[in-house]
Amino acid sequence: MPLKKSNPDLILIIVTLSLLTVGLIMVYSASAIWATYKFDDSFYFAKRQLLFACVGVIAMFFIMNVDYWTWRTWAKILIIICFIMLLAVLVPGIGMARNGSRSWIGVGAFSVQPSEFMKLAMIAFLAKFLSERQKLITSFKKGMLPSLGLVFLAFGLIMLQPDLGTGTVMVGTCIVMIFISGAKISHFVGLGLIGVAGFIGLILSAPYRIKRITSFLDPWEDPLGSGFQMIQSFYAI
Repeated sequence: MPLKKSNPDLILIIVTLSLLTVGLIMVYSASAIWATYKFDDSFYFAKRQLLFACVGVIAMFFIMNVDYWTWRTWAKILIIICFIMLLAVLVPGIGMARNGSRSWIGVGAFSVQPSEFMKLAMIAFLAKFLSERQKLITSFKKGMLPSLGLVFLAFGLIMLQPDLGTGTVMVGTCIVMIFISGAKISHFVGLGLIGVAGFIGLILSAPYRIKRITSFLDPWEDPLGSGFQMIQSFYAI
């Protein structure tokens, strides 16, 4: 049953807003020169990031004031909608391709990325699913397998775009949730080895992913290309 609403965690809010502010400063510091060269406006990327930050803060305070039982009630509907959106992304004429990845759906002058909504919907649904199977979570067949099955179904659709980064964050978060819910460590060992092998395979299957790894290790090898962002982050620090 719903619990009595408690006061917001002021320290958590302050820390969140502080990190957001530092992030905005870093975005400006790392992008000012390029923004001036490309758009004749050193604040071009910073202003866009500020807009996203404001939307995020508004969403944060809105969600804070929604009873978490509401998300439990709507979790199933939300995840079905997100699965439909992930499928819609793959349909020519609906999905939009950017930087080699078909991850967006155009909505008028704006565009949305369904995989980002899927991350949130999956967390809400998995929390509901695990809470209803507390006594079964130690069973691989009845607890862990159904939980991971849904997660990797979503991961598979995200990889068809492809978007390894978003998919990895979602899977990692869900695995932590399953572990905290009481799943046996022994069940993670075999799956972990398979997962690591699969992850390495996904990286090696795409040259641009390999390039990201090598650029991380030595960004100065290609300072104006794949290593540009890493070098700019050094300047920002």
